[in-house]
Amino acid sequence: MNHLLLEATSSIFSRVSTETSNLIRSEYRPVFNAISKLTKRDIVHTETLEHRNAYFTELAMLLDLHKHVSTYRITFPNGDWFGVGILGNSLFRKRLNAPESTYYFFINHNSVIENKTTVFFYDDQARFIRSDELNEHQYDPRNENWFKNSNKEKIVLSKPRYFSGLQQFGLTLHKKAENNVVVSADILMEKLSHVLKSTTIYPSSLRVLYDEKSIVYASNAPSLALIKKEESKIINLSDLFNPEVLNSINHINLDQEIQPYQNNGEKWYGKIFSVQINTERTLNLLIAVKESELLSSAYIIRQQTILWSFVILILSIPCVYFLSQRISKPMQQATEQARLISTFDFSSIDQTPTKILEIENLTRSISSMKSAIENYFNLTNSISKENDFDELIKLIGRSTAEATKANAAYLYLVNDAETHIEPQFAWRATTQNEDISQLESFALNDEKIAKIIEHMMIKKKPFENLNINLLDKQEQGKLGLNSEQIWSITFPLFSREKQTIGAMVLVFDVKESEYIRHTQFHYFESLVNYTAIALDGRKMQQNQKNLLDSFIQIMASAIDTKSPYTGNHCQKVPLLTQWLSQVASDSSTPPFNDFKLSSTQQEELRIASWLHDCGKITTPEYIVDKATKLETIYNRIHEIRTRFEVLKRDAEIKQWKQAFNNTLPDEYREELEQEWQRLDEEFALIARVNVGDEFLSEQDAEKIQKIGQQTWVQTLDNSLGLAWEEKARLNSSNNIRVPLTVTLLQDNQSHLIPRTTNTDQDPRFTLQPPEYTNNIGEAYNLSIQRGTLNNEERFTINDHIIQTIKMLEALPFPKTMKDVPKIAGGHHEKVDGTGYPMGLKAEEMPLTARAMAIADIFEALTSHDRPYKKAKTLTESLKIMSFMVKDKHIDKALFNLFLTSGLYLKYAEIHLNPEQCDDVDINNYLS
Repeated sequence: MNHLLLEATSSIFSRVSTETSNLIRSEYRPVFNAISKLTKRDIVHTETLEHRNAYFTELAMLLDLHKHVSTYRITFPNGDWFGVGILGNSLFRKRLNAPESTYYFFINHNSVIENKTTVFFYDDQARFIRSDELNEHQYDPRNENWFKNSNKEKIVLSKPRYFSGLQQFGLTLHKKAENNVVVSADILMEKLSHVLKSTTIYPSSLRVLYDEKSIVYASNAPSLALIKKEESKIINLSDLFNPEVLNSINHINLDQEIQPYQNNGEKWYGKIFSVQINTERTLNLLIAVKESELLSSAYIIRQQTILWSFVILILSIPCVYFLSQRISKPMQQATEQARLISTFDFSSIDQTPTKILEIENLTRSISSMKSAIENYFNLTNSISKENDFDELIKLIGRSTAEATKANAAYLYLVNDAETHIEPQFAWRATTQNEDISQLESFALNDEKIAKIIEHMMIKKKPFENLNINLLDKQEQGKLGLNSEQIWSITFPLFSREKQTIGAMVLVFDVKESEYIRHTQFHYFESLVNYTAIALDGRKMQQNQKNLLDSFIQIMASAIDTKSPYTGNHCQKVPLLTQWLSQVASDSSTPPFNDFKLSSTQQEELRIASWLHDCGKITTPEYIVDKATKLETIYNRIHEIRTRFEVLKRDAEIKQWKQAFNNTLPDEYREELEQEWQRLDEEFALIARVNVGDEFLSEQDAEKIQKIGQQTWVQTLDNSLGLAWEEKARLNSSNNIRVPLTVTLLQDNQSHLIPRTTNTDQDPRFTLQPPEYTNNIGEAYNLSIQRGTLNNEERFTINDHIIQTIKMLEALPFPKTMKDVPKIAGGHHEKVDGTGYPMGLKAEEMPLTARAMAIADIFEALTSHDRPYKKAKTLTESLKIMSFMVKDKHIDKALFNLFLTSGLYLKYAEIHLNPEQCDDVDINNYLS
């Protein structure tokens, strides 16, 4: 008898083990699946509080579905983390100073910019209550062992640990996403223990789940929750059993027959099973029961088993088959559908009809739940992927109408001035018509809709049959309903600050009103509330983007306005760059067939184009506008001093003339006129060279040096009338007191402007700063061979591109726009690597940077609104650029595309004067 009983008990233990294992897997497999899916979602790429808070509703829904999970958390490698949990513990509630009606909480920690923690409180309907900043909350998940042990290949189950905030033990499921963000879920051991308690058969039955190191994960023992809690210590088998029992347990082989052992003088029977939590983790399950309880029920079990076995056997055989077919199949199908839903698999299963009301109701409920969750997830996924605000409005309108199965949906938004509520979208189910041209806008103080405004702005609650759009006969006809058939619900739309931003009107057949009121209303309200938050967040994002665009364009306009010599360059180059890059993206021929611009890359290029010369804001105007070689910021006291010197000479000459009767002998007169002629010719040379519009020959350079060596007597102190900075330079040159003999053209120490900034040179840049900030020496500047800029000024001009790169690298562009500095800073590079500032070759530059180089050169050559040069014709400009292709300065393939696409002509028709637009044969320039 005992042998049979032990076999029966062993079978029961095995069944309990199987049930426990299945129950644990069924309870926690959805959590594994949820974590796996979340690591592949956009949630692990969120960077702002608004983007993270947008996932609150989705995570709260997961908590409702997975009752054993207390918190879902997303932890970033930089220290940022956020999570959603259910606030059940009174101590934790007190620590957070949570409102009484709080059910959910959303907590976000930002360590990169503000290093602050913000917590948001929500009621059991996921409605926002308030938010607080936690000044003392310095929890960093990165210090936890489970975070350090996370990997990308599998989901890991942590060792038990003590949650001090909840004062409970628990486990953490966690997995690392591809970008090293860790998604985790906290499971309280108390809830895991409930699973073991649910399989208890005998009063003394013991269930203990532990691992190979004897660490206890769960138990049905009531004393488990009290052991070592005050010490925040994990629980071992030694905390539950005395050494004698532990020794017996150690001798029970895993998955072997049931074995006896002694505990406190009583005989027990126990068996250890392996329980597979998931494919990567297996734990041990000890099941034990007292021998006294086991044998006391043996006789009853034997008698009842024999008696009822015969009765059931006789009665069940005829009807089991029939009933099992009628009952089990729909139940199995409903169970399978529920299992699929729990794993976020929304594929449908064909349901077998049944006449059992309860099963039919269960099937309908599961189908309704599947539809609601699927619609919700589809809507959230679609909204998170749509970046265009106008398209988002249409998406929300259509998706909401389809999810609610409304006959029509009308979306209204309060305008930016907050004076009117205006139609933004309409959807009619029967005609798929989205026309809003016939819908009326209303002033918020319009008496016709005063009651509606009161519901929206003051009561802030959904209401029935008070349509904003006041459906007229024509609109009713579009819906295929008359006024008596129409029933509607209007849901006010709220921002995160609970400000009314609009309304969603859903129109239904009146026959569905009762069903919707009692079964669908809260679902509709939750759906609309989520779309409102998404709209508000995307509107805020759009406003910020518009502000950034305006700021960028104002900066570009300011740089162009700063000097007429730029001729609206900063505003024209972006247009031409984007045209050429788009043509390359649209091209299907080599080498552009693999180059495609996404919408994000187009936005990146647009910003980079507008900011490509932002560094010019640091370039002095007097260098940008330097039209002649001797032009500079100049103290005109030097010119006036020279005039006084002339007056002194004239006074002396006048006295000599009077002394010699105002006449000059003919031989002296002839010599004087020859001298005058020489000086006129020398000044004409100096004046011509000063313009800088032609190359300075070696012969003219030698003449300048020779002319400059002529001397004159200076009688006025040149240290008078100077600012302190110039006076300091003059004193350092050890001037001799007047009168003194000086050269006609001077290059002295006072002309050397020292370099006051001593910043470390970035090794990336090939441009090396000269010793001095500038050299305003007269002979030095007149000897410039080409143009009007000396070496120091040329560096200052070229340095604008380095400043552009540094300025843009200092801005916190998102990852999608990380190449803005590289694109904007590459338009002065050459494809052979001889450009600046980094000396990059073609393969080291983005195609968009090479396109901007062509746009920059073409705009500069053809610009007709620069006062220092004459605009070139199309033929002249393209000829120069073709030589630049041959010299490997600009990209050959892009230049050919620029010609064959006709972009040069398209630009010319808009921005060039008619006389510049001559006939061009592009075959002469294609290479």
